[in-house]
Amino acid sequence: MVYFVGAGPGDPDLITVKGQRLIEQADTIIYAGSLVNPDLLAGARFNAKIYDSSKMSLPEIISAMKKTEPGITVRLHTGDPSIYGAIREQMEELDREKISYRVIPGVSSFSAAAAALNTEYTVPEGNQTLIITREAGRTPVPEEQALPLLAGHGAAMALFLSAGLTDEVQAHLLEGGYTAETPAAIVYRASWPDEKVVRCTVGSLAESTAENGIEKQALLLVGDFLEEEGKRSRLYAPEYSTDVREGEKAGIAIACFTDRGEALAKRLAPRLADVCSETTVTRIGQDQGKEPLAAWTKESWYSRRALIFVGAAGIAVRAIAPFVKKKTIDPAVIVLDEEGNYIIPVLSGHIGGAVQLSKTIASLTGGNAVITTASDRRGAFAIDTWAHNRGLVILNPEKIVDVTSAVLEGRQVRLSSTIPLSGNLPVELDPGYADKNADIVLSPYVSNSGNALLLSPCISVGIGTKKGVTKRQIALAVAGFCKEYGFLRGAIRTLFTIDLKKNEEGLNEFCREEGFGLVFYSADTLSRAPGEFTASDFVKEVTGVDNVCERAAILGEGPGGVLAAKKTSYGGITLAAAIPGRMEF
Repeated sequence: MVYFVGAGPGDPDLITVKGQRLIEQADTIIYAGSLVNPDLLAGARFNAKIYDSSKMSLPEIISAMKKTEPGITVRLHTGDPSIYGAIREQMEELDREKISYRVIPGVSSFSAAAAALNTEYTVPEGNQTLIITREAGRTPVPEEQALPLLAGHGAAMALFLSAGLTDEVQAHLLEGGYTAETPAAIVYRASWPDEKVVRCTVGSLAESTAENGIEKQALLLVGDFLEEEGKRSRLYAPEYSTDVREGEKAGIAIACFTDRGEALAKRLAPRLADVCSETTVTRIGQDQGKEPLAAWTKESWYSRRALIFVGAAGIAVRAIAPFVKKKTIDPAVIVLDEEGNYIIPVLSGHIGGAVQLSKTIASLTGGNAVITTASDRRGAFAIDTWAHNRGLVILNPEKIVDVTSAVLEGRQVRLSSTIPLSGNLPVELDPGYADKNADIVLSPYVSNSGNALLLSPCISVGIGTKKGVTKRQIALAVAGFCKEYGFLRGAIRTLFTIDLKKNEEGLNEFCREEGFGLVFYSADTLSRAPGEFTASDFVKEVTGVDNVCERAAILGEGPGGVLAAKKTSYGGITLAAAIPGRMEF
């Protein structure tokens, strides 16, 4: 078997784990000696045959592969084999010889170059396209892919195999439409010990390579992405919601299109003060000074709890269509006519509150809330509204329709709960069932039923870390923690810890990327947490309190919370979890 393995850009630590394991198992290794770091061969078997392909022809390479059969041959290519790897011609020869092969991807040098520059090719509201190409040299480029034509797109560009042709590259980039002031960069031997980064412009590209003596083994990067600042992704904006994080949306945004519609919106806005502290009115139109609908919708969608359109329903539907994702995170959307006679909840009627808000608006305008949801029309129990109002997490919202159908058909909904319940449950819910027989499972734990609607209270996770732990270490610890205790990972909403960890980069980055909240407590606050905890003199000496993770979890859960998982260590990271001791209804 032949394995084409991506060696990565140069740093031996940037090869994949799978690639490194294959090197350790290989009977024969054929590597690109002029480009692949020889340190990667340190893990090879003592009796493995090693060839430098920079001194071999294609027939000689294939011959060496044939001699190894039926053993393992690793063909080690720089970067990722799929980019200028010249592997197709080798594969064709192996097909003729009926020798099996597989490709193991690697980290490309264009990724390492971006890392060296501390940048990203795609910029929110800016560049969204990366062109990977080369200048035509001894190897021609198809006419329709000539550099001036590609430059006409104005996108980010990474040019391989072109460092010795920068006079031609510069001329073609300018011919295609880049300006002389367009930012550019030259990254020589990205991730190697002698890595060199030169920032310049398209107009000084040739001069910069010459001044630095760079003729090969360098990537040329071009585009405004190298200098674009101040634009942020919506993904981590406080008001943005994901499947696992409810955004901090606030306020109501009203769009209107006519004088009469604007007059109604301005009368309505101050009267919604009891519903929301901030309501804005925006006139949409083509006239100068009036905001375009698409821009208003995009901004409002990610920052407001509700969007109200005073105008035709069709306008609203077309405007919101690109953004609609899931009922658990979409904002409420409402349409009403210019007179306020008919108020229609279009989206997120229950969880988003559009139905209730429509009724409120109708009471203010003297109009009618046009409610089409079957459960609302019949005054029936709505599971999504009930869950949302009680702070429960719906982990598989596609099952809501099954529960709603059962209610509308007059059947009681079978409920299983691993947490004791008290108070008066809705009459539509029948508690006491086992997971496998339930329509709804209320639990922070992995369920035995694959068909039930999963409702989970928030698992409050307390975390303590040694200094400098990485995002990856925390991710592995949390994954192991959930597996060990059987927690539903989607039920985790927030991590709690001591304020000494406010500047821990790995912890903050992990919570941002996973969409978890992150709350800090002082040592004094942690010391007042009620209960008995696993004490540590060392932890107290370092932090001022005898336990961080258990105390933080209990404080995060609030009154009545119980430890569902005590202090558990994962290599410099301690985790504990608290859940409600009882749920009141």
